[in-house]
Parts: sequence; C-alpha cells; structure tokens
Amino acid sequence: MTPGEKRRLLDGALTWIDRHLDYFDPFRDGQLTGLREIPLAELAILTLSATRSSERVEQLFVSKWLDLLQSTCANPAYQQRPFREPETLVSHAVVAAALELAGRESPFHRESVERLVRVSTITAPALPPHRLMELRHALDLARVPHALPSYRALFLNSLPAHRVNPICLSTPETYILTHVIFYAADLGHRRPVGFNARDGDRLARLVEQLLGMNIVAGNWDLTGELILSAGCLRSGSPFVEEGWECIAGAQRSDGAVPGPRARPTDETTPAWSEPEPASDVATCYHTTLVSCLAALAPISA
Repeated sequence: MTPGEKRRLLDGALTWIDRHLDYFDPFRDGQLTGLREIPLAELAILTLSATRSSERVEQLFVSKWLDLLQSTCANPAYQQRPFREPETLVSHAVVAAALELAGRESPFHRESVERLVRVSTITAPALPPHRLMELRHALDLARVPHALPSYRALFLNSLPAHRVNPICLSTPETYILTHVIFYAADLGHRRPVGFNARDGDRLARLVEQLLGMNIVAGNWDLTGELILSAGCLRSGSPFVEEGWECIAGAQRSDGAVPGPRARPTDETTPAWSEPEPASDVATCYHTTLVSCLAALAPISA
C-alpha cells in the first residue's frame, strides 16, 4: 500500500468518526454508565494520537473531539464517577491527558485522584496485571503520582510474558497481548518499556503469526490492533502490508471499517445493505478507530 492509499484510508475513517461523533457522547441517551464511557475514552486516545502524530489530521475534527471531551468533563455527574466507581478512573485519566496535551482546561483534580489511587481497592492484588498496566499507563499520561509496580514487574506477571502457542490463544487473550504492548509502548510513541530484547523478539514473532491468522479469519479489528502492535515493537513483516491491503479492501465507501460482528452471514447477503444506523455504528466504530490509531502511530510497520 502506498502512502497515498494509506492516507486516503485514514482520511475516510477519520471523516466517518467525526460524522458519528454523537455516538461517543456518554450522555447521548441520558443515564451515564461505565459502558457508555468506553467510546469516549477511546475517542480521547485517538485525540491524543492525532495531537502527537506527525501525520496531518483535520484540525476541525480534533477541535470538535476536544469540545466533546471538555463538555463531558464539565458535567458534575461525570466528574463524580471515579469516586463512586473507581474502576472508571482509567477513562477519566485518559480524557484529562488528551485535554491537557491540547492546552484545554480539565477539572481533573490530581490530588484527589492520587488519594483515590492510594486508598481505594482499584489497585487491589486481585486486579489482573494487564489491567494494572492499563491503570499505570493512564495515570502516567495524566501525570498522577502513584506507587504502582514497574512496567517490568507488571509485564512479567501478564500473559504475554509466557511462551504461548498462537493457535491456542482465544480472541480475548489476543486483545490482552495487543493491549499490553500498547501500554508498554505508549501506542508507538516510545520504545516499549518493561520488555528486554529477547521478549521483544519473541512477541514480534507471536504478533506476526497472529496477524496472519486474523487476516485469514477476516477479523479487521484484531488485524488493525496487531498491525499497531508490530509498529510498537518496531518489527516488520509481509503480513503488515497484507493486513493494510485487506483493511483498505474492507473499508466501505462511507469510510467505516466493519468490525467482526458487522460481517455478512453468508455470500448471498448484500455486503452492507441498509444496516440499522445505531447498530451499524456500534459494530464499526472500534475497528474504524483502531485503523486510525495504526495509521497515526509514529512507527507504522
């Protein structure tokens, strides 16, 4: 895929996300819940990547995304969430980091959050290591002091620290692998921390194998995450180029990249005929957003 073709893929995906920005509003249907905050946090991650990337991103898009993040943060019901449900702290920290990196004001009270991390059960030993690594990454982005274990200690207790047969990895376990790599490498904005060279080489081979498997399976969501993982690990593979070609081939004319649940059930079904709007956005938004993150990463293998 040429740089121009990848640029067209990125522009189409960004335009689709901007066109469906209302889906990322956690108050869109009234009551705020943890599940409603997930798309907003993922939009914040995209905003961070767009702000930090050398790739040009339409500033009107970024400004509108920041407006949504800022207006959500101004809502008292949103501000109270981490103190009522500490497990939502990760998304709040990422949103605050995106706003502050762009020079926007954020009602994120570091002293209060620091106390919350220190006294709540959010860092309980029962929390899986990859979730603790996610929390550490979010707190680091938001510049919140903490006493969480090092990335190395967290990595050594996580699934990717062990030799695994890629054929035996479930889909949720593959997402654990990609996310651990994302946190360690700050989505490609630094060389991975917590890995040694041997770990990196082993993970690069595993990512390549899984990428080939998911291309064959037609899972463009994991294909995008594994392309980004390869970039984070600074590893090249013919499967990366093939993955990009497949994502571009799957991208719809409106810019969306269909998620796994959006694929037709049989060959007689028209590929993307008249989907229900809300269901269509829900099944496409993550894969479309991940494709953008992979294209915006400083090292896009």
